[in-house]
Amino acid sequence: MIGIRDYSFSLFKLTANNICRHPLINLISISIITLAMLLLALYFLVYGNVTRIVSLWRADLRLAVYLEDDLDRARLSALQAYCLELRETKKVVYISQAQALENFKVTLGDDAVFLEGLSENPLPSSFEILLDEGVVELADVERLARQLERQVGVDQVEYGHRWLMHLFSFLKMIKYFGYVVTIFLSAVTVFIVASTIRLSLYARRDTIRVLRLVGATSSFIALPYFFEGVFQGLAASMLALSLAYAGFRHLCDWLRSQVPQWAALSQLHFFSVSELLFFICIGTFLGVAGFLLSSRWLRLES
Repeated sequence: MIGIRDYSFSLFKLTANNICRHPLINLISISIITLAMLLLALYFLVYGNVTRIVSLWRADLRLAVYLEDDLDRARLSALQAYCLELRETKKVVYISQAQALENFKVTLGDDAVFLEGLSENPLPSSFEILLDEGVVELADVERLARQLERQVGVDQVEYGHRWLMHLFSFLKMIKYFGYVVTIFLSAVTVFIVASTIRLSLYARRDTIRVLRLVGATSSFIALPYFFEGVFQGLAASMLALSLAYAGFRHLCDWLRSQVPQWAALSQLHFFSVSELLFFICIGTFLGVAGFLLSSRWLRLES
């Protein structure tokens, strides 16, 4: 038991010496890694919140199926039943001409007085189709719209083609951009950790040779540098999360003061506890990966 305690204390002492002996190198390394991890955290924050907001918009994705005038009740019921049977459909609401006019008046507000002189209702009746959350591709929406337009009694189908095209393109762009950013920043972090540990190994090469001469095992020599990599990754990820949280709170406060009525404000969230732990684990893993990359130099020295 004493041997294990002494062994652990020696490892801790060597690790602390490695870090304290080169404070400037470690400080610069942790600062650069923190910047890389901060960019990674900001990306995950932006992607997570944008995806959450867009998911809410997508959950309210609707098609407006405008019907021909003087459609008989039998055909109307058949069309409604057909729309309900579609696998992409979540809900179908029939809007009569009178209801469409009332909705339009509500939209116009005070300007609705200009509609008082109308001799007849110019608005068509329609079905409002709420799409299922499984509809995730623009091609699915376009195919559904063409399918509905071929039905007898349907005059036109509207679904905001341009808006949807931009929405789906934006989501894809964020996702693929995130892959590139994640890979690049992870590689930068591993390289910085590896370079720092390699410098530390080179500076202490004489000490390492002495340790080998007195019978120190390779694991005893390597473990302090392993813990140094863990320390750098852990410290950088925690610093990055602290900075990201401060920036996130500041942004939320600014948005509340500028656009207090924006509905999406309530959907902005920081990382959950599990996500925080996962991010810290990523930082620690990158630190370990940096050590493994630099340990090649240690093997060559042996």
